[in-house]
Amino acid sequence: MILTPTLWRTSRVLAGPTRLDLLRRILAGAGPGVSEFAAAAGLSEPRASQELRRLQARGLVQMVREGRHVTYRPVPDAKVPSAKPLLAAAKAALAKRPDEETIRVAQAFGHDRRLRIVRELMNGPRPARELAAAAGIPEMALFRHLRPLKEGGVARRTKNGWELAPNSHPLAKAMKALLED
Repeated sequence: MILTPTLWRTSRVLAGPTRLDLLRRILAGAGPGVSEFAAAAGLSEPRASQELRRLQARGLVQMVREGRHVTYRPVPDAKVPSAKPLLAAAKAALAKRPDEETIRVAQAFGHDRRLRIVRELMNGPRPARELAAAAGIPEMALFRHLRPLKEGGVARRTKNGWELAPNSHPLAKAMKALLED
């Protein structure tokens, strides 16, 4: 199953503080319509609508239209294989973790090269040169991508190279599980 485009793009969507706030409001059942979400989040209606559509496009929420009225519900799209576990992970993270931590974790997985790096590190620790070659990434680019992985608590440097860092964040766990498939 090819999940990479969905995973890194969904991570980018979850890395946005405004979208994370809107997702929290959807999960809480607050404000059934776009105008209510916009007012509660201090956004214009067009901006709120745009951000809600981004969440919906990643399969994390369902849009329901009743005439001119549109509501959003926390229902994962069955056509997006990663939506259900990522929505559950986001829900758990938003309930117990600071938004800044969730944003850092989401940013860590927000590029296809970073997903390749994580997949390679799942096979065990690697020196940077070997990791770059295995992931098919130039060594200079590898270090650019290792920075957000380190900041998100996903990877860490050791005396012999790089390895996956233990990370109990629900989003990190879900992403790693999806990458294992």
